[in-house]
This record gives sequence, structure tokens and C-alpha cells, in this order.
Amino acid sequence: MDDTSNLPDAFLEDVSAEHTRRAYATDLDRFFGEETVDRTTVHSVRAEDIQSFVRDMHRRGQSESTQRRRLAALRGFFDWLIQEGITTANPARNPNVQVIPSDTDSSNDSVLDADEVERLIETAGESTTTGLRDQALVLTILYAALRRQEIAALEVDDIRPLGRYWVLDLDDPAGGDTYVRISQTVVDAIERVQNAYDITKGPLWRSHSNQNYGRPMTPDAIYKVVRKVSRRAGVGPVSIDTLRQTGLRLALSGGANLKQVQRHGRFQKSASAARLLNDTQAQNNLEMSAVQFIDHSANADLEAIN
Repeated sequence: MDDTSNLPDAFLEDVSAEHTRRAYATDLDRFFGEETVDRTTVHSVRAEDIQSFVRDMHRRGQSESTQRRRLAALRGFFDWLIQEGITTANPARNPNVQVIPSDTDSSNDSVLDADEVERLIETAGESTTTGLRDQALVLTILYAALRRQEIAALEVDDIRPLGRYWVLDLDDPAGGDTYVRISQTVVDAIERVQNAYDITKGPLWRSHSNQNYGRPMTPDAIYKVVRKVSRRAGVGPVSIDTLRQTGLRLALSGGANLKQVQRHGRFQKSASAARLLNDTQAQNNLEMSAVQFIDHSANADLEAIN
């Protein structure tokens, strides 16, 4: 490799996922701030420089998830530099480099932005052993705004057509009939899982571990999958409720009104849904489900990802 080469460009050529490549390019540019990053530049980077970058993000109000995402780009870049024999150490992995909690961060109301959702979905599908299942899990939670117990309790027969649409039948603690509309994106993702693992009846989500292969996944096991994938994507740790809240926020941003979000999220009190608004303008269209408004720009790329 030429000593004058722009090293981030060479690194990004090895990143296959388009959205990840674009996000990494932005994150590296934010850190280096130079048109050309050569060997001299990367050799000069110390852990203190990266932690200073984190402190600057914190001062500007960047969330923990954003800090982790940008650190993931730097860690991946320096891992690649080591692999290429350009440097011998990864300052971004120094134990003194840590994200700084934001005073406004809360696990109860934090949500991902559209770019983070795209990265999470792509990363979930990358595993050769669990990618189909993990991506379907993320998409189902996101689009159906499911709670922890709801996603874990799903069975094959709970997915059914209702008129022109697809719905998921959910367990209702009150004993009534509850269902939520889902998009074709979710239906296709679940169908890929069923076809790949010959799942025709019973629990929808199955373990791939050597010890419990084929057994139904517990709520805790699904929680751990979401956390693991989000950390790999550099946007975590993300909880199941974070995905649920993110889906509802995306619906609001896309034009769904408060009543639609309340119905889609199965809120008992409208105030619970109102907390998601954040000044988003709601439209008065009660006939369409809130799921129709969820758009994170990754939909068109899902077929290519799989």
C-alpha cells in the first residue's frame, strides 16, 4: 500500500454493508478531520486523543449510543491497521477509553435514530449461524412494538392474514383477543427463518446454542441476543424496550398520530404514548395502522442483505 494512501478509504473498501460503510466514513472523518489520513497520522494517535474525542461528544450532548457507535468505527479501523501491518496497537481499545454517560440518558425513554437502526439491522443479519433469526427478531420487535414477554411468547400460528394485512396474535393478560398489524418486511423475515430451520409449528424463536439447540428461547435469551447484536453494531447496549420505543418514535416521525401510536403500542393510557411525541406533528388519519409510517431507509436494502 502506498505510504500516501488515504487509509480510511482503503479500510472502507473492506466493509461490505453500504450503510455501515457510510456511517464509518462519517465517524472517521469526525475524528480525524483531514482529507488524507496517512501512516504518520495514525501513528500519532494516542488513547488520550480518543478519550478527548469522547469528552467532546459528551459536552455537545451526544448520547452514550452515539459515543459507542463512533468508538466502534475507530476500533474497527485500528483493528484493520493492525491486520495490515501498518500499526501494532489499537488506542481505541485502551481501557482508559470509555463512553461518558449523559445526564439526560435514560434506559426507559432512549431511542435509536434512523442510521443506528440501519446499522443494527445489518449487523443482526451478518452472522452465518444466527443472522436470519437475529434479524427477524430485531425487525419484529421494531415494527410490532413488542414487549419482552410478547416477543418471547410468539408461535408460528400467531402469524396470520387478516383481510389485506398480516397480524400477530398476542397473549392478552386480560384474556381478550389482542393482535397487532405487521409489515410485509416482518412477514418475509420470519418466513426466511421458518424455511431455513423447518419451523412449521410451535414456538417461533429457537435456540442455536449447542446446549439448547432447537429449544424455545426464553425472554432472557432474546434480551441477550438484542444486547449482543447492538454492542457489535456499536449502538448498544440496546434493550427490547428501546427497540419498541424506537419503532413507535419512527412511526410518529413518519406522520402517525397519537391515537394510532397508542393503539399500535397497546398503551392503556394516552399519556404513555404522548411522552413519545417530542413536538412531532401528528396527522389525523385513523384508518391506517402506525406501522405504515415506520421508515428507517433500510427497508429497500433488506433483500440484498439476506
